[in-house]
Amino acid sequence: MSRSRKSKSRQWRPSYFNDTSRRSHRNRSSRRTGTFFLSILIVILLLLSCAAYLLLRPAGSSSQQECYAYVTDTTSGEALMTTIAQELKVKNPALLRSVAHVIRLDNKLRPGRYRLTPKMSILSICKKIAYEAQDPVKLAFSSIRTQEELIDKLTAPLEISAEALRTLLRDSVYCDSLGFTTETVRCMFLPDTHEVYWTTTPRELLHKYEQSYHKFWDKQRTALAQEMGLTPVEVSIIASIVEEESSKTDEYGDIAGLYINRLHKGMPLQADPTLKFASGNFTAQRIGGELLKIDSPYNTYRYKGLPPGPIRYPQMTTIDAVLHRKPHDYLYMCARADFSGYHAFATTYAEHMRNAKAYQTALDERGITE
Repeated sequence: MSRSRKSKSRQWRPSYFNDTSRRSHRNRSSRRTGTFFLSILIVILLLLSCAAYLLLRPAGSSSQQECYAYVTDTTSGEALMTTIAQELKVKNPALLRSVAHVIRLDNKLRPGRYRLTPKMSILSICKKIAYEAQDPVKLAFSSIRTQEELIDKLTAPLEISAEALRTLLRDSVYCDSLGFTTETVRCMFLPDTHEVYWTTTPRELLHKYEQSYHKFWDKQRTALAQEMGLTPVEVSIIASIVEEESSKTDEYGDIAGLYINRLHKGMPLQADPTLKFASGNFTAQRIGGELLKIDSPYNTYRYKGLPPGPIRYPQMTTIDAVLHRKPHDYLYMCARADFSGYHAFATTYAEHMRNAKAYQTALDERGITE
């Protein structure tokens, strides 16, 4: 009997002891589970932080300059990313290609010109090409004479070909629709700065310059031209001759007035720059002999009136100098014998011949024959 009671005594435990044991076990288990999930969370956060760092840090080498990514209809995402990696010296080109693949860049490529810098992240590079508009191209030109020079200047930074623009400028029907001939259409191109997209078409490009031309030739300038009995195109042609005659802007008004006086009197312009344009010899210093025999509508020694088109693309300030010239009676001019770049103006032919003789003598003394 005593053994049985003793055995029962050993098996009995207070209820509070059993509950405490179970709670302790659950707590230890919860702590282990919590620690495990916390570790997983920390690892995930570390991985996300690492990924964010790689995706958001500057992608290129600090020693590299900006570059432009050009996308055409046939450009592939893989080839584009390879080019960008080379141009910017991307630190992790494999990641760049992976991100492009994940966002399916091949399906989002749009033709254009995209400006990229080494400071841009891999993510921003891919987003810019996939979702943002292309960056515009700034077009500007100055001090050019021929249409071929203009075509080269305008098409070099654009996708359009020189031949496509050349063909359009030679299209008489199209030029007529703009209010010009194939010769006078050159007056439409004012040397102002324009922003266009790399993918712009020839017609879109010419429309841009047409808008600029009409904006420049407002009511006030058009009225000033009409007061002189000239059209805007004729003023531009005179301005082109003036600019070729002299580099001294302070005498532009006098030169313009001289040619306007000759026009009104029905005299041939006899402008040396037009003869140089007709011959293609822009460096000639002595005008005479075979040059005078050139049969060209640009030979203003042979044909009266203005040439059929401008002989260069004049600055807008030169056009304004023509419009605001001060009236005078000059009919002749000649380069000064001191080679200062200025001109000696005359109202009579006798006075002009004296000036011309002095200049010819100065040329002979310097041994200048052409």
